[in-house]
Parts: sequence; C-alpha cells; structure tokens
Amino acid sequence: MTRTFFLLFVCGLLFFSCKSSRSVSGGPAPRPKSPRFLTKKLIQNQFKATWLSAKAKVVYRDDYGGVQKFTANLRLRKDSVIWMNFKKMSVEAVRLQITPDSFFLINRIDHEYLSESFVKAQKIFGLPAAFSGLQAMLLGNPVFFTKDLAASVEGHAYKLEGKTDRLVVRYWLEPRKYYLKRMFVEDFRNKRAMELALDDFEALPDGQNFSYFRLLNFNSPEYGDVSVKIELSKLEFNVPKRIRFEIPEHYKNISK
Repeated sequence: MTRTFFLLFVCGLLFFSCKSSRSVSGGPAPRPKSPRFLTKKLIQNQFKATWLSAKAKVVYRDDYGGVQKFTANLRLRKDSVIWMNFKKMSVEAVRLQITPDSFFLINRIDHEYLSESFVKAQKIFGLPAAFSGLQAMLLGNPVFFTKDLAASVEGHAYKLEGKTDRLVVRYWLEPRKYYLKRMFVEDFRNKRAMELALDDFEALPDGQNFSYFRLLNFNSPEYGDVSVKIELSKLEFNVPKRIRFEIPEHYKNISK
C-alpha cells in the first residue's frame, strides 16, 4: 500500500492527535475534585446518538511538507458501521467502511480496494482501539484504557491520568460542565502518540454538547508527525441514513 493511500486512511480515522491543541478556556483555576467524581462526570457527558452524519473540511499536514485539503462525509450507526468518503475538488478519492468485524477501503484514484477483517486491519494500520474505541473518538468521547486514574488541576482544566503496561493516557475536562476537551494516549513501547483535541462546542436541541472543531496529530517512527484539522458542519443525529459501499469489479484487490 502506498504512503499516500495509508495517509488518506489516517485522515479517514479523523480525530487523532499528539501535539499542540487549542488551549482550555481561561478563568480561575478550578478546585480539586476526586478521580471518581471526574470519571463519573466524564462518562455522564459522553455524546450519545444512535445515528450521526456530518460534513467536514479537512486540512492535512505531514513532516514531509505535504499539505492536502479535503472535504469529507461521515455516517455512523452506533455499534454497527462507520462510513466515510473523502473528496478532492468535488471528486471522491477514498471511501471507507468499518464494522466491528470488517474493514473495507476503496481508492478511487488508483482503482484499488482493500478488504480485511477488523482484527487484521488493526495489525496492518496499528489501530489503537477496537471498533468501539474508534466510534467513541468519532463521537468526541473518551476511550478508556484503564480505570486506575489520578486527578489533578492543570491550568484551567481538570486532568485525569493513568498508565497500563504499555500506555500512558491523559484526559482534560472542561471545568464547569466536565466534558472532554482533550485526550492523549502514548504507546511508549512502540514510540507512538496520539491526542484528541476538541473545541467549538455547541449545545444541541437535546441539551448535549458537540464539538465542531477538532485538531489532530499522530506521531510514530514510521510516519513522523501527521497533523489534521477538522471543521464539522451540517450535523444530524438520530436520523437514519442510507449507507452504500459497492466495489467496482475492475478494481484491483490489494488485501494482504
């Protein structure tokens, strides 16, 4: 698989990052809270939807001087399917469909497609989470790798931090409503790092808060630093959508 094809997939996953992010809003430092209290609030404030669809403007940058701009469409049915396509100058370049047990990707530019089990795709791309974890990140929700978390105050935000035998995880919470502002995951064994940074929150009619701006970076020895900025629009939730994924017969199968 070409480097470009892989990086288009990384853009498709959206919402990963590991470097700079917009700062948490100012104001006086919040009073300390217990890990149990903050974890409970973080779970309570997760964005909940059976269906989600949105459009996105995506700006991609890498260590090699590459800068690409895409538009994207996202459709998600909870616990069932994640579907995305990416367009360059109004022409579809990549279409992606992920289910809990399968992974499909169409490369329109090179007339190729990939069809793998989700488990194998995890190994090929080094995906950090199961389907449920990718789903959570697309919804702007935390992915929990450990229940053993320590709480502290950092600047104008609450921070939860934990560690497993191979990961360091950190979560930053907005100090008044306790929703997720930023999540950092470092795989210190494989020298990879990711962070999910969220901003431009808006209250929806049902009272939930949703992030329309996301700043992403991903760092690894294989690909260096990859940065993705996403601006979401035309959000619809709990509205069923048609999901189409048809592979043209003349496309080449590059599955391993």
